[in-house]
Amino acid sequence: MAATTYPLSRSTGVCAASGRAFAEAEQYVATLVERAGQSGLERLDFSIEAWEGGARPAAPFAMFAFWRASFSPHPEKAKPLLGDAELVDLFEELAVAEQPKQVAFRYFVALLLVRRRLLRQVGVKPGVLLVSPKGSPETMLEVKDPGVDEGVIAEALEQLGRVVNVEGAGAA
Repeated sequence: MAATTYPLSRSTGVCAASGRAFAEAEQYVATLVERAGQSGLERLDFSIEAWEGGARPAAPFAMFAFWRASFSPHPEKAKPLLGDAELVDLFEELAVAEQPKQVAFRYFVALLLVRRRLLRQVGVKPGVLLVSPKGSPETMLEVKDPGVDEGVIAEALEQLGRVVNVEGAGAA
């Protein structure tokens, strides 16, 4: 499996469905989308009202993943693009992922959450990483191993580390 990059950008501050600007601290839904015929991911944000009203990315976009976030018009320079809560939400939303790229992305997010001590690795079985959430040792979650080699994992974790920990890239 070749390494895939996941460049993420900060919120544009505007709902992709309505064009309305977000207010400071307003909750919204951030999405990662694939554009038909192109590689890579793009970001589209939706107000909660639009999302709950059924707004979703439309053709030529296909939704890859989504999470809830809070809008900050002037993010701090060292503030990560995805904080712990958003990262956990993204991990949970990807639980139903079936596309190989989404399965691989969820696996990388799980490894990063283990590094950040928000998940604890409790075991491994063939093709599956077993983890439990911090504070819930009785809950066991299965994360499908996409079968990538150590070099790809290290590169993906470094890239993901830059997204969630701007100050200490890769030191998550």
